[in-house]
Amino acid sequence: MAEKIAFSMVGKIAEYLMEPIGRQFGYLCCYKSNIENHRSQVEKLENIGVGVQLLVDDAKRKGEIVGPDVEAWQTSLNRISEEAKQVVKAKAEVEKGCLNGWCPNLKLRYSLSRKAKKKTKEVVELQADGKFKRVSYPAPLVEIPSTSTGGFKGLQSRISMMKEIIEALKDDKISMIGICGMGGVGKTTMVEEVKTIARNENLFDEVAMTVVSKTPDFFKIQREFADMLGLVLVEDSIQVRAKRLHARLTNGNRILVILDDVWEGIDLREVGVPLTGENKKCKVVLTSRLQRVCSDMEIHNNFIVQVLAEQEAWDLFKEMAGSSVDSTTDLHHIAKEVAKECGGLPIALVTVVKALKNKEKHAWNDALRQLRRSTVTNIPGMHKNVYACVKLSYSRLECDQAKSLLLLCCLFPEDYDIPIEFLVRYGVGLQLFEDVETVEEARDRVYSLVDELRSCYLLLAGEEKFVKLHDVIRDVGISIASKGEQVYMVRHDIGLKEWPEKETYEHYTAISLTSNQMHELPAGLDCPQLKLLQLLDNYTLLNLPRNFFAGLKELRVIGFYRIMIQSTGPLLQFPLINIRTLCLDFCKSLPDLSIIGSFRKLEILSFFKCCLDELPSEIGQLSNLKLLDLRCAQGPAILPPSVLSNLYKLEELYVGGNFSQWKTEENYKGNASIRELNSLSNLNTLSICVPDAELFFMEFTFEKLMRFGISTRSEADMFDQFRFPNSLVLFGLDMSVLLETGIKLLLKRTEILHLKVQGSRNFLNEFDVEGFVNLKELLLRNCADIEYLIDATDLVLDNAFINLESLSLHCMHNLKEICNGNLPAGSFSRLQKMKLSGVRLLKSLWWGSIQPDSLGNLRILHISDSYAMKSLFTPSIVKGLVQLEELKISLCDRMEEIVAKEGGEEKNAGKIEFPKLKLMELHFLTNLKSFYPKSDIQDSENDGDAAMRVLFNQQGNIE
Repeated sequence: MAEKIAFSMVGKIAEYLMEPIGRQFGYLCCYKSNIENHRSQVEKLENIGVGVQLLVDDAKRKGEIVGPDVEAWQTSLNRISEEAKQVVKAKAEVEKGCLNGWCPNLKLRYSLSRKAKKKTKEVVELQADGKFKRVSYPAPLVEIPSTSTGGFKGLQSRISMMKEIIEALKDDKISMIGICGMGGVGKTTMVEEVKTIARNENLFDEVAMTVVSKTPDFFKIQREFADMLGLVLVEDSIQVRAKRLHARLTNGNRILVILDDVWEGIDLREVGVPLTGENKKCKVVLTSRLQRVCSDMEIHNNFIVQVLAEQEAWDLFKEMAGSSVDSTTDLHHIAKEVAKECGGLPIALVTVVKALKNKEKHAWNDALRQLRRSTVTNIPGMHKNVYACVKLSYSRLECDQAKSLLLLCCLFPEDYDIPIEFLVRYGVGLQLFEDVETVEEARDRVYSLVDELRSCYLLLAGEEKFVKLHDVIRDVGISIASKGEQVYMVRHDIGLKEWPEKETYEHYTAISLTSNQMHELPAGLDCPQLKLLQLLDNYTLLNLPRNFFAGLKELRVIGFYRIMIQSTGPLLQFPLINIRTLCLDFCKSLPDLSIIGSFRKLEILSFFKCCLDELPSEIGQLSNLKLLDLRCAQGPAILPPSVLSNLYKLEELYVGGNFSQWKTEENYKGNASIRELNSLSNLNTLSICVPDAELFFMEFTFEKLMRFGISTRSEADMFDQFRFPNSLVLFGLDMSVLLETGIKLLLKRTEILHLKVQGSRNFLNEFDVEGFVNLKELLLRNCADIEYLIDATDLVLDNAFINLESLSLHCMHNLKEICNGNLPAGSFSRLQKMKLSGVRLLKSLWWGSIQPDSLGNLRILHISDSYAMKSLFTPSIVKGLVQLEELKISLCDRMEEIVAKEGGEEKNAGKIEFPKLKLMELHFLTNLKSFYPKSDIQDSENDGDAAMRVLFNQQGNIE
């Protein structure tokens, strides 16, 4: 131990002495200390990771959604931990040396020491990033066509039933409840309301809900329950999973289990849910279209959700239709007849009224005739009125492209989160949007159509980049497609073991299948009209016959997801001359792709999150390619030269962190160079990881970029969203390099900027004299030379940072002021979050005058590690902090007051108020005397802590 400490000290001294000569020799001298420091810092990071994981587990038990920043951080932690293991392994190899250790390998020592030194900086930064304010957020309710625009407002039949269900849940004698009713009557809305009430009124400690659907997938059900309850299920056996889940559900907590959309009786013991009498604290609620399901499962407490009474249905219809159907208008009588035809079904009422609202009288007359003439459908559990109403809403869509997009959504499984980007890529391949020219124009069109379909309640509102279909809408959509030009074969049975056998496949235009038990695709499939083929799996090994694609000559779109393909030859052995979109996302063990060069019409090619050992050089022959997604989970390590430069129509290029070794003058490997990108005259979107940012910005011409995500860090997958904001993450650069490259052109369009730069003193003045009008998030870290964020004495600006929402300044040891001089009017008016740490010279949050609207939206303020700050606010600044909800101050050794008196302020003048403050934390403020000095004379009997306690007691809104 003493030898290790001595060597470490010698290493640090040597590193200090060698620095003027050059840090290169220091890597040798400090070999052991660099390795040891790296190991120590990784260990600290992993300890932080344990704490974060505990918070994540607790959040999942509560059914909350873990924040994407937390998940990204954990991914980075896992990667760094694996890299640290490699460093330890390499160290053991290095120390073997030559001649049984008598001759150390200096080259390998230097390389490993240098790597450890650089990785340690990344580890320390990740430690700081791991201090999350919160790790999760309440799960959003899945919106479905509601029974009214405001939940159950005004619907007395639903309100009274809800009261009965809640009373049943409170009854210790009742352990299982069934809610039955036809499709579209509002069962899912009801259990969503049950879930909300159960949480808000603290009826249960935990709530877990899942959708069962027509073909129950016990693995999926168990996984979703486990995630919500914070239980890790790693066993492959359903039986072992069931035992662990059963133990979790009978651990003494009050737990509500909700099974939505059950079609057949299921044995709850197979899932792991306790049966009646096994545990009175765990209760089960299920919904079903079929009352016999409740009987099969011996559920005696059943609630039958009936259609709305005629008057109640009319009240709902009239509320949504607005004044145009009042008794004083000529539409009143027709509207009442239309409402009657909806049969009292909420989903029918909602979809019809959305289709007809603000339409002329002739449209209402036509709709009424269509509803009366509609024939009975044979869809199981589907009422004819629901079918007729949904079909009417579909037919009333004015845009054929909206109709096509809705039917395209029907190809996905029930309750599936459909990425809107899939619809974009499929739509381009199927040429649904003939009047658009670029992929970005197609993307805008799809998002516009999604908004239109959501406004009609034909698509559910959900997360920004996903859509969902109500199962009723999906069933009607598939039925509509089967009677038109588009004929679908849609099977998403988890138990599907073989390709569905049909007498003929000649009429199908789209096939979409899901299975984790099918191992063989048919040979010589004759499907001459097929335009789209989608296979979704769970990494089952799938044998692809050599002639599978021989009879699919009209195929336009292939979407293979989570497929492990087994093939004796190339993946696609027959030239598919019409193929335009090929997505192999999340796929493993892809076979030979060399034939891809013959797909001359291909426009979209995606390897997102797939395992790709080598990029086929034949891709360079795809002269019509517009989008190339290379953000692979594994590989490729090499991009062949001249491949990218040949793709002269390429508009969007996504390159992940796996490939980062761009060819340079010193690097003569067979890799592509940055300069090749300059030949892509149509390139407007770029997501890329460039460890050598200086090389990138010196060689790449980026004036044409409209969307970009450029990072110098290996976790470039922070940009894996397809509609990511314009982002720059640049670490370890010199100011002179940035200014020489003309990066200001990008900065004007940047929305997210993370920066670690040397040589800059006045940030805004040197980077963007126009005031960063588009910037929404700014993070500066270890920018040791910056003294002012804004120097208003040296710059004439109308405003600055007018759209900034988040500001983080970390380890800014020379920062004197955020703004030197008076803050320009309108600046920081949208700022919601401000975090400052390691700002040791910062004496006050603000010195100059500040406009009333500046900081008016600030909700979160964290200050830590400031040695110079004696106070944080003045009373005039406090008056503008009307939205402040969270205030945290720590490690400010010289701070004496939170709010300081301003010059000329009279004794006891004014009252300090934070009207919306919910949380205030003060830590390690060793010299704090008072929150606000109301009097010049302090009570000698009260120390600072006592004064703070009195102040807290007076401030009722501080928790």
